[in-house]
Amino acid sequence: MSDVATLSRGAPATLAVVRVATALLWIQNSGWKTPADGFGQTSPPRGLFLFTGYAVQYPVLPPYSWVVEHLVLPNFTFFGWLVLLVEAGLGAFLLVGLATRWWALIGIGQTLAITLSVLNTPNEWHWAYFLMIMVHLALLATAAGRYYGADGLRDPERRVGWAPDRYALALGIASVVSAVFVITRGDWRFVEMTPVTAAVGVVLGLVACLAARLGRPPLVLAAGALFLVAAVVVLVELGLKLSLTGATASVFSLWLGLGAGLVAAGRAGNTA
Repeated sequence: MSDVATLSRGAPATLAVVRVATALLWIQNSGWKTPADGFGQTSPPRGLFLFTGYAVQYPVLPPYSWVVEHLVLPNFTFFGWLVLLVEAGLGAFLLVGLATRWWALIGIGQTLAITLSVLNTPNEWHWAYFLMIMVHLALLATAAGRYYGADGLRDPERRVGWAPDRYALALGIASVVSAVFVITRGDWRFVEMTPVTAAVGVVLGLVACLAARLGRPPLVLAAGALFLVAAVVVLVELGLKLSLTGATASVFSLWLGLGAGLVAAGRAGNTA
């Protein structure tokens, strides 16, 4: 019985870890969706355009392949932006555990779209896509955002995890720690930080930490607003193909999530 009790006590933290890990998967993958080259509409094709085209070259479901060939590829800039925003949103909101069930459903849909595009491509590992679907089903079934996430802030009686001020402090610390990605490489670079975005992340993270430590919800809301403004700046930079910070959509996703989470914490603190 003690083993079962220990597992039950550890389950909320485990679900939070699974949720955050899934978010990092989406944050990292949003980073290589690049509007600057038309999402890979180059010669030869690359990136998102290349992988989407595999749905036609190596069809999994013929009706889906027809849609990709006749609707998606001819209008790819629009669909490229749609994919960028969906995957960045998945990373952002699963990271902070906000509207988790809704985003888990979107994650299942996006994973299905990816699966139908690349499943029959040579050297693909089929189980990767099946496991992605399963993990989103688990997040959906357990409402994993209630555990150390923003969804739990709205229901104090059923909350498993932090109070609003401690939750806001955790997000601030996460932003400061994210600066480490400026020196990581390869698969460990979950967020494509540049020296400029790392500095901004540290400053905004410290602002969020200060607001949380002071325990004043309006200041936490203000910190969240700063992150959201920074996220919009990155999105505008991507849309206008500027190189002010060198940021990618992975930075947009991270700051969108931190901003939304801090706003949720500030609102929950006001009603506590």
